[in-house]
Amino acid sequence: MNEWLTQYLRTNPVVQRPPPPIPQPVPEVPQGAEPVKIGKPSIDKIRKHGVEEFRATVDDDPLRAEFWLENTIWVFYELSYTPTEFLKCVVSLLKDTSSHWWNTITSVVPRENVIWEFSQAEFKKKYVCQKFMDQKNKELLELKQGNLTVSEYEREFVRLSKYGREWVLTEAEICKFLEEGLNEDIKLLIGSLEIGKFAVLASRVHKAEE
Repeated sequence: MNEWLTQYLRTNPVVQRPPPPIPQPVPEVPQGAEPVKIGKPSIDKIRKHGVEEFRATVDDDPLRAEFWLENTIWVFYELSYTPTEFLKCVVSLLKDTSSHWWNTITSVVPRENVIWEFSQAEFKKKYVCQKFMDQKNKELLELKQGNLTVSEYEREFVRLSKYGREWVLTEAEICKFLEEGLNEDIKLLIGSLEIGKFAVLASRVHKAEE
């Protein structure tokens, strides 16, 4: 349970941002020499990290599309790619009807607006859809421990937490939300004081469940 915050931050890019790349000095090119061209992001390289092509189907599952996007983004962060490289790689991974959809979208949008943030938002609207996001957000709002163990309740919260990132941001807020969903007998055992630190909350809840 003391891993709640770590897992929550990992699944919520709004909370956790990768550190900016360290500026590197640009080497001067001697007179008469040809400048060295920087290669494009290697598709083979990201495939070695488990990234697959995306092909949409008629009965596409929003969870599958969401998982594909999140897994792809995670690999990009691991490889320290820039947003421009993100965009190039994702576009190259869209196949069949997904590729046709992207070409249609970008044909009516000014070129300067076709950036990584735009592509990510459009992909979610098309393949994840707001209805799915709203349903998951509702599940998070209604989440209670019930018959779940503390560990099971924790895992379910971590799974759903990304859908409530707009209103669950600070450690204290997450603690409060988790505590409100606990069973009443455990709430009584951990006391009435508001706990804003995960280490303290985790210790009290685990002791209460033992």
